[in-house]
Amino acid sequence: MKPVNKLKISFDVQGVKSFLEECDLFGEYTQRSDGDTSPHKEMTDIWVRYKDPKPHIESGDWSEFMGCHESVWLKDIPAIKDLCAGLMGFLNGEKLGGVLITKLPPGGGIAPHVDGGWHAAEYDKYYVPLKNAKGAEFHFDDCFICPEEGDVYAFRNDKNHWVENNSNEDRIAMVVCIKQTKLSKEGLCLGDTQQ
Repeated sequence: MKPVNKLKISFDVQGVKSFLEECDLFGEYTQRSDGDTSPHKEMTDIWVRYKDPKPHIESGDWSEFMGCHESVWLKDIPAIKDLCAGLMGFLNGEKLGGVLITKLPPGGGIAPHVDGGWHAAEYDKYYVPLKNAKGAEFHFDDCFICPEEGDVYAFRNDKNHWVENNSNEDRIAMVVCIKQTKLSKEGLCLGDTQQ
């Protein structure tokens, strides 16, 4: 069974793509990309919705950051909230978790990794390419996708995955975390083992 599958929903992302190309919101929090061994060291991101990092910034203690928590909106980007609401509606979502937007420069990559921690296990993951020129690919051990902007893909973040941006443009994508029971973690109708 493939660890990534396209859902039967897509969004018009041209407006949010233009906004993100011009905004200065990327890179406020660098905890995911800091360090030479981080698989995310070549990207910058926007924490749109996640655990409030302020107490951890103030204390300097990040040891409990990956524990159980309620996600909150950290950035007020109406177009992103609308996309999340549309996806929640499509999935009959029970709970919205984190929402991250990542940007990779031309030639950049996110190294192979498996996501861990409470949040990664609690929610299902959905990948929405917002700017994706030919050559920007999302890989797994046994398959990869060349996604179209605005399409939505369910993916298993507990399987080895990585991103290669072999295009001449920034690649920008959104990961939306949703707790739901409509589809399998791979995005298939429950009980559907084809694909």
